[in-house]
Amino acid sequence: MRNNNAVFLTVSELTELLRIGRSSAYELCNSNQFPVLRVGKTIRIPKKGLHDWIDEQAQ
Repeated sequence: MRNNNAVFLTVSELTELLRIGRSSAYELCNSNQFPVLRVGKTIRIPKKGLHDWIDEQAQ
């Protein structure tokens, strides 16, 4: 991740953080359970939403 102060992650940053492939990241982003913000064709993942989702999955 380049900017640790960013509120949102890109799909590329998500792949690095979770150590998953690009296609797996897009599958997550297209699921209804995963928090994403879409602006046109651009996908952004809110950091807080990601952390909440991870906590939910860990239970």
